[in-house]
Amino acid sequence: MRKMFFLAATVFLLAALAAALSGADIENTANGVSLWLPDDWETDNDEVQGTVIADAPEEDAFCVLQVLVNDDDLTAALSTYGDALAEEMDTFAATGKTQRPLNGMGAMWIKGEGLRDEKTWSVDVLLVSTGKAVLMCALGWEKDKEGQFAHLREKIFSSVSRLE
Repeated sequence: MRKMFFLAATVFLLAALAAALSGADIENTANGVSLWLPDDWETDNDEVQGTVIADAPEEDAFCVLQVLVNDDDLTAALSTYGDALAEEMDTFAATGKTQRPLNGMGAMWIKGEGLRDEKTWSVDVLLVSTGKAVLMCALGWEKDKEGQFAHLREKIFSSVSRLE
């Protein structure tokens, strides 16, 4: 009986994990990049504006990809990402920054939190230098839902790559 329960629970958890990780690569040719996003997120891929905006089904998480500066200058992007992020967040305070490459591109990783719709949100920002521009990819979720969305950070950010 215990083995059957354990087996059933394991199958259920694996099915839930597979569903949570199902998604698709979104190509934004205006920016020359692609990224992975969950299938069930509402996604607006605006080739004219060069933006990708996605929201989780319950609007308790979001992802934004957009050009910050039209040259290959991460330092310049550091002074502009706050303005771009203000379109999604009411306030934002960085709590940490690290610089390390991503898929052969220069990148700056920023952690922080802020307010959105009177709730506290955790937000991770990736600034990535594509060789032509610096893009911001921001992923945020309601702070009390860390366990539900934190695993997506590595999945989404590591998927950002140049289109060939």
